[in-house]
Amino acid sequence: MADSRKLTTDEVNALMEGLTRGDVGGDTGVGKDLEVAPFSFGTDDLSLMGDYYALRLINERFARFARTVFQPMLRVQPRISSFPPEVKTFDEYCSSIDGFMSLNTSRIEELKGLLLTVLHPSFISVLTNSYYGGEISVTPNQRTEFTATEERVIEIISSGLNDA
Repeated sequence: MADSRKLTTDEVNALMEGLTRGDVGGDTGVGKDLEVAPFSFGTDDLSLMGDYYALRLINERFARFARTVFQPMLRVQPRISSFPPEVKTFDEYCSSIDGFMSLNTSRIEELKGLLLTVLHPSFISVLTNSYYGGEISVTPNQRTEFTATEERVIEIISSGLNDA
């Protein structure tokens, strides 16, 4: 039972009893003889979550559906690959990306979670140029905000990916 992360029935009953009485402090008599171990957030062993087989299948399926979102905008068949999922902290993720990006969060009811869509500014420029009849080429620029047209393209992409 030490490997289980679920609370026992006695633990749940003690919590519910403490909530109904309003006693949420440590001096209620319930569990007085238990030791409390110090905990540091972000040091969890994340290997307990399995091999992510279901998430890999979702990634592959999402990559197939994402092609249908980008194809009308790019006017070519895009090549979209799915990679195995990685577990990293948000700080690690933020240190690996540029300072200027398009980050959008959306709620996915079917998966009971959130979708974080990250689009690089140069990719948004390529999509915008292609969508309005221009060439598909990357032009380097050092901007710090998106134009209204690019924001509309981001909105189209985000809603298309959410539907997919």
